[in-house]
Amino acid sequence: MTPCILFSPLEQFELLNLGDWSALGYAFILCNTNAQFFLVFSLTVLSLIFMNHTYNAYWLTPEKNNSSALLEVLISELMVLTYRNVGLTIGQLYFPWLVFLFLVIAILNLVGMFPFAFTVTSHIVVTFTLSFILFIGINIRAVLDKEVGFLALFLPSGAPLLIAPLLIIIELISYIIRVFSIAIRLFANMMAGHTLLKILIGFAFTIGMQGLSGNWVLMVAAVLPFLLVFIITFLEVAIAVLQAYVFTVLMALYIKDLHTAH
Repeated sequence: MTPCILFSPLEQFELLNLGDWSALGYAFILCNTNAQFFLVFSLTVLSLIFMNHTYNAYWLTPEKNNSSALLEVLISELMVLTYRNVGLTIGQLYFPWLVFLFLVIAILNLVGMFPFAFTVTSHIVVTFTLSFILFIGINIRAVLDKEVGFLALFLPSGAPLLIAPLLIIIELISYIIRVFSIAIRLFANMMAGHTLLKILIGFAFTIGMQGLSGNWVLMVAAVLPFLLVFIITFLEVAIAVLQAYVFTVLMALYIKDLHTAH
């Protein structure tokens, strides 16, 4: 197992082999790397949150705890988001799926904010796989619902037949690029934010250690970087939730485009 000592801002994104867990049972086979471990851990946290909320809702407890109240607020906001962007009819079909998508990405992003944790969404292969699977799923559903009418998405109504082949190629390329753009947006924001935070923490730690060696000027000067790290940490938490929200909004808009093509 590679030691978890970070010397480079990009070393936090390195995949580490945790060893062969298969001897402990089939439940641990998916935890051979740090990415797999934190993915399973994040999904477990999300499952516990839903179980706690379901328990409170089933027993109709008069006083909800903070996690249940926060979850209800998030679900209400996502309901408004879905119906506003997708519409009531289609929104009822995709609403549970969009809620689950937002919560999964948000939990993955937030778990990566803890010290020595691994940010699963900071790897392009993870975000691209997620966006690719989602696009395949919503396109299959759109084809089943609209059948031949699905092809109208690639040819705007009223377009001259002379330039129709060119328009179809342009629309098809722009449609395929959506898979990459939504994945790159999430990956780039998480990786850039964590890299900046690691650089500032290293800078503040270096100045602070120099101050402890007797240089009081550097000790005083280290206050500003530590304050900046404190502020950016809260900013990164907000960005983690915001990126999950943006990913969900874009998926909702893509669903709307698929089902309103005519």
